[in-house]
Amino acid sequence: MRAASKLRAVADPAARRRGVGVIRVSREGGRGDKLASPQIQRAAIVEHANRHGIDVVDWVEAIDESGSRAKSAWWPRLDAQIERVEAGEVDVIVAWEFSRHARNRLRWAVALDRVEAAGGNLESATEPVDVTTAAGRFQRGVLAEMHAYKAEAIGEGWQQVQANRVRNGLPPGGKLPWGWRWADDGGAVEADPDKGPYVVEAYRRYLAGAGARDLARWLNDSGVRPMHAAVWAHETITQCLDSPVHAGMVSYRGQAWPGAHEGLVDVATWEAYRVERERRAGEREVKRRYLLSGIAMCPCTDAGTPMNGFTVTKASRARGGTPRRFVSYRCVTLGRTPGHGSWSMTARIVEGALTDWLGQVAADVENRAPKAAQSADVAAAQARTLRAERDRIDLALTNLTVQHALGTYPDGAYASARDQMVGRRAQLDAEVRALERAAVSVPDDPAGIAAGLLTEWDELPLEQVRQVVRRLVRGVVVDYGARSASVWPVWETRRPW
Repeated sequence: MRAASKLRAVADPAARRRGVGVIRVSREGGRGDKLASPQIQRAAIVEHANRHGIDVVDWVEAIDESGSRAKSAWWPRLDAQIERVEAGEVDVIVAWEFSRHARNRLRWAVALDRVEAAGGNLESATEPVDVTTAAGRFQRGVLAEMHAYKAEAIGEGWQQVQANRVRNGLPPGGKLPWGWRWADDGGAVEADPDKGPYVVEAYRRYLAGAGARDLARWLNDSGVRPMHAAVWAHETITQCLDSPVHAGMVSYRGQAWPGAHEGLVDVATWEAYRVERERRAGEREVKRRYLLSGIAMCPCTDAGTPMNGFTVTKASRARGGTPRRFVSYRCVTLGRTPGHGSWSMTARIVEGALTDWLGQVAADVENRAPKAAQSADVAAAQARTLRAERDRIDLALTNLTVQHALGTYPDGAYASARDQMVGRRAQLDAEVRALERAAVSVPDDPAGIAAGLLTEWDELPLEQVRQVVRRLVRGVVVDYGARSASVWPVWETRRPW
């Protein structure tokens, strides 16, 4: 018995076809799609369907979705309609013009091949072509290439606009972070006087040890709301504070550039936030049962490996005795590293080393050890030198822009000098970040922090104790052979193993 063919029977030219009308309106962003409103597209598709014997059985609308980006949400929508053609549910997909499909060459080619292989058609309501002839197919190909070219040309123009805005200290476009608003049609920004103070206080609290969830609770209790949600969450907090706009800068292609606006906080505060956020990264923000999970450290690798807490319950040797719980910390590489030796250390030793060390730090009321480590830190000194150079470049860029506006420098000389300084600033920015990661980090008054923590040790929630410990400690490093542990302070860069 012959297998059933997947090909459709030849359609009667006089028979009415079932069609899907697809409407897509791109993000405007200066590209002019405001002119191609959904109403205009729908009217053109209906008129085309009436002229060509098509019954529009369904409509698909994609508003504010790009047809140029390969990862746009538009393409899964189109794929779903192509699958309907392949399943025989519809015969034709009708769009306002081929640009609704053809702005991405690869996606267009795949879509066209799938539809025609299934015996269907992709048609344009405003660009009638006869695809039964070679000339018609050539015409359709030219139209598709023209739309792809237009999309690329518009994209290049928009990139130039964005780059020019950034060079002038203005955000490249898009949405501003919470706490800011557009000041005028020229693209200048200004802080919202009602929300700005909350942003400043959020940075202060974060650098004082508060977590993103703590800040979310505080903002929700204060009655202020985020832009696109009913309540604050830890994700919206970090997304807001990550923005360099708060520090008088603008973000473009993953880098921070000098802005023309005055920040709510200074650059040093924003950079301190980033360093602290990076230091906390990787630690899960969940309710923990163990004080030093992720802070206790095994010296089995050059960088050190985190240790997590666990509990073992053992029966008492005495008949009828109560089972006892033993809390320990073990290396996360348990069973995966040959020749590792011991894997765990009791919590009594690890946590005892921490509390003993906190007592020593609290007794050093003049903070002699942290200050000595900081003054000897070469990375910090280099970072200060580079930051000073970066500040000089920022001042020079401002002066250069003012002089150019006054007509002192011709356009060519201005552009050359500006690009050279901007490039050097980007290089300095990267070098400063690398040095800051390696530099000694000493919080204000470690002795006071340690004394306060020991005083409130039994009253504070576990997560809050962990946050304060993280301000002072890089890790608590175990020594399996000596059955001991030692604290690695944040102001010591040399690892203790």
